[in-house]
Amino acid sequence: MTKLTLKNLFTVMLLSCSCSLVTAQNKENAKETDHFAPQVTAADAAILYRDVPELTEAFIDAAPEDRKDGILVGELGIDGGNKDMIVKLAKEINDAKHGNFDSLLISHKGKLLFESYYKRGRINLPHYQASAAKSYTSLALGRAIQLGYLTMADLDKPLVSFLKDLDPTTFVEGAEKITLHQALTMTTGIRISNEKREKLKKNPSQLKGQGEVQTYLEQSAPITAESKSFKYGTGPRLVMQVIEAAVPGTAKEFIKNELLDKMGISNYRWRTAASGLPEAGWRVSMTSRAMVKWGTLAINKGKWKGEQLVPAAFIARATSKIVRHSDDENFLDIDNVTNTGYGYFWWQADLSTGDKSYLSKAARGGGGQFIIVIEELDLVVVVTANRRDDETSSLTATRILPAFVQNSIATMSRKSNSQDKLPLLEERYFGEKPPGLIPKLFDPKIVSPEGRFEGGGFSPDMKEFYFTRKNGKYKKRTSFVIRYENNRWGHESETDIKWVRFSEDGNMIYGGKEYRERTDTGWSEPKSQGTFLKDQAHGISLSSKGTYYFGFKEKEGRGYGSIRYSRLIDGKRENPVKMSKAINTGKFIAHPFIAPDESYLMWDAEREDRYGGSDLYISFRAKDGSWGAAINMGDKINTSSNESSPSVTHDGKYFGFSRGDWEVKEDGSTNWVGKSYWVDVQILENLRPK
Repeated sequence: MTKLTLKNLFTVMLLSCSCSLVTAQNKENAKETDHFAPQVTAADAAILYRDVPELTEAFIDAAPEDRKDGILVGELGIDGGNKDMIVKLAKEINDAKHGNFDSLLISHKGKLLFESYYKRGRINLPHYQASAAKSYTSLALGRAIQLGYLTMADLDKPLVSFLKDLDPTTFVEGAEKITLHQALTMTTGIRISNEKREKLKKNPSQLKGQGEVQTYLEQSAPITAESKSFKYGTGPRLVMQVIEAAVPGTAKEFIKNELLDKMGISNYRWRTAASGLPEAGWRVSMTSRAMVKWGTLAINKGKWKGEQLVPAAFIARATSKIVRHSDDENFLDIDNVTNTGYGYFWWQADLSTGDKSYLSKAARGGGGQFIIVIEELDLVVVVTANRRDDETSSLTATRILPAFVQNSIATMSRKSNSQDKLPLLEERYFGEKPPGLIPKLFDPKIVSPEGRFEGGGFSPDMKEFYFTRKNGKYKKRTSFVIRYENNRWGHESETDIKWVRFSEDGNMIYGGKEYRERTDTGWSEPKSQGTFLKDQAHGISLSSKGTYYFGFKEKEGRGYGSIRYSRLIDGKRENPVKMSKAINTGKFIAHPFIAPDESYLMWDAEREDRYGGSDLYISFRAKDGSWGAAINMGDKINTSSNESSPSVTHDGKYFGFSRGDWEVKEDGSTNWVGKSYWVDVQILENLRPK
């Protein structure tokens, strides 16, 4: 009788589930002639995806092979992630418990740690992408901007200004005003009836070259402000036309030479549209490993192997929530996938696991093609599939993220020499014990060695803290920054950056009328935010939608002000809009904080129901978009002193504010003396109307 060892037992278990787990150890024991990953032969290189027979045994690799294709590799569990959790998911996929997967690949901190193929998946066979092709088109446009054939300012210019072969005299009303930005966000306003579309199919010759755009702008219903809502599919071909017109040679040559070749992607299919240009929204095929490269380019802010292929500013805009979609009937939020949005042919959604939410940015293709990027975890998830429901985002939230969230602390402690990791939870707030539902002083000694600092703010990645101090030897208000490096908080240094607010992605820092952009060497010089903020005063806050909420200096005199907002519409700022009396009642109205999803607004003011000086108030947004009555935050927050400057930390856990008083100096002038307080963010939910 053969002795049943633990190793033999594990082998039996694997065989019983009809899948093979490949590890670094069994690779060492393999013969050189063994080719673990399923692939098509050279003779079958031209085979179409639909003609590939389904695998009888899934391929699951927890230590992907270095194939000299430009992708760095590592081992799941050693270089990050919980191996058991991911392998368990892979076995469930093999047992068809989650739909018709063809591949699942996971890259973490720049290394491919997990690679698996099922059914029709092959490592060297390009898989159809459907609408994921739109994201590639977006990055191709970004490449044209990087090389100077277009500029970021061109995004707000009319499409027709780039296309010289058009006859605008036959356009429908409003067509000449459609911008490149609107094409990228599917808000062109173009509406063509099904009847007209059927006629176009019968006469494809009129769609050749720029005739495609000419026809669309002639056959559409009039373009109005109402029609410029999100309409999926109305932009990609227009964007490809601009690429064709802007770059030297053809768009096809440009995409190959300046993007695909640069990334080492040679095994792909990119079909040609009726216009003669490359398809822009579908009919593209990529290998799963090539999809990892696209995700790596996005998570590295447009860099590939140290070369900036796409501007970081374009990546930031392309992957940000420009158009909000949660109420679109075709893209309903679910419990762990919320706040769905759309940028430049890239999707966004908040993926929740436990009590934590992570912003995802994704290329999505019908049938189950996904490139999901989670910057906070430095994670890229690639999925190809066929004939399956769209549950990949939810599955990523519930099964993949926990494997990397739970393992992150162990990985950080094991690799203490890295500077690319989030501070440990207990270190994020300088070792301060988190508060409950009673506000407590936030006064960590590392930033207030002489007893007091005025206040400050963290960057979204919790690795920088900007604060001000006016005590001890600092007779005048002085600004500082302290950074988390080498797994610890370093020494403070003076800075000219004051009262900071950060954009959601951390690439912009703003305050008042100016902003700065993050560069490879630090922060840019201050830049003007524009004339729409010329009367801004006393606080500013930016939502995920790109809408600014800010204090506004009224002309009536001291003590009077209001809160106004300015939305980004068609790439341009609207004139400041004064909010309703529900918000703008009282004196000294200032320091607004808008929730990222604009579900609530906080500010400080002196109103009749105040407890002392200025109090903190909150208003929740109703389903119809209106703002509810101002709610005084109550005696747990407000006191006989002055409360002001509310905010919520980027991790969504704590609500912070300032509490203090105005001291009268000997010369009769006043001086603000305040301290920072923090409290569990649940206190805000307790105020929400039931």
